[in-house]
Amino acid sequence: MTASPGTASPAGGALPAPLDFVVEALAEAGALAEREGARAVALLPPGLAAEIEVPEECALALYPDRDGDVACGLGSTLLERLIARARGRPVSTSARLAADPPRPAHVRAAADRFALRNGLCEPGQISMGTAVYVAASVAHVVEADDRREGLVRVVVSAHDGGEPDAAVGAHLDLAWPSALVQPSAAPLAADGRAADWIALRAERAVRAAVQPLLGEVERRHARDHDRIVSYFADLIAEARAPRRRAEPKAVEAKVAHLVAERNAKLEALPARFAAKVTCSVAALVIAEVPAALVSLRLRRRKESRELVARLPAGASSLDRLTCEACGMATSRPAACDDRMHLLCEACAPNAQGRIACPACAKRR
Repeated sequence: MTASPGTASPAGGALPAPLDFVVEALAEAGALAEREGARAVALLPPGLAAEIEVPEECALALYPDRDGDVACGLGSTLLERLIARARGRPVSTSARLAADPPRPAHVRAAADRFALRNGLCEPGQISMGTAVYVAASVAHVVEADDRREGLVRVVVSAHDGGEPDAAVGAHLDLAWPSALVQPSAAPLAADGRAADWIALRAERAVRAAVQPLLGEVERRHARDHDRIVSYFADLIAEARAPRRRAEPKAVEAKVAHLVAERNAKLEALPARFAAKVTCSVAALVIAEVPAALVSLRLRRRKESRELVARLPAGASSLDRLTCEACGMATSRPAACDDRMHLLCEACAPNAQGRIACPACAKRR
């Protein structure tokens, strides 16, 4: 069942029983639903009853043995419609990670490993606090001659777009919830730019995820194209060398018919194999995580800059920083000479000499 704000999924990632799911889904949608042993009774608002096509007053059973009962077991129409209804809207919840903050020695070691590709980094004061992260699950669908679905997850800092390592992201995957994840006492808020960072990084993650699927579509397209060409080539060869004597005009007419049929089939192939990729946010988790805050002083030639990096609980390295040109995350930034903008490897592939800074160019 979908999580409501302030709640976590069932312990251990176990899915609810179908009847429990149906009763909970109907209640969430405004119906009065109550279990009665192995059955349930429900009173639905007229709009909901019309939407899922069941009577306003009904009895529910996994495998009904009474006339008038509505089936809600696996494979039933009602269960499928309620699942589709639940999947049609994103789920959001606030949580907190009940973990011990990082040890000072671990924080110092992680800070010492951080490096600026074209400058110096001097770790400074360390303090303990919390950090807020947004974990977005993005569903994608690839439709061509068949349909494939998938899910990617993106985790960003709610305030500056920093990206924690995989261990933190694993804790925030509520499909398989960690025992350390608990409901937050109050809803958490994120910076308005968090949506932009999620959209940017989810797009790249989805592109990487669907690339193999698009490759399969192209291979099937090429296979069917070659099959049609080969099939009609054999037919045309047989038509031009008939076993019985035939008039040349009749032979050419048959060949022309086969060529036209082949061309029609080939022209229809691109539309059949045209891939359509759609994405939607399936779930959002905003989580408060204990973290160490490290003051860093970055120096490049005569310029310097102060920033605060984070080491969340469970992480082995500092959060990757946000590139100030493209918005992607980087663990090996370079700094431009004029304004000390932090740039990723794609925006500053060569950190030697003076960097042509894309972030500076945007502000001119």
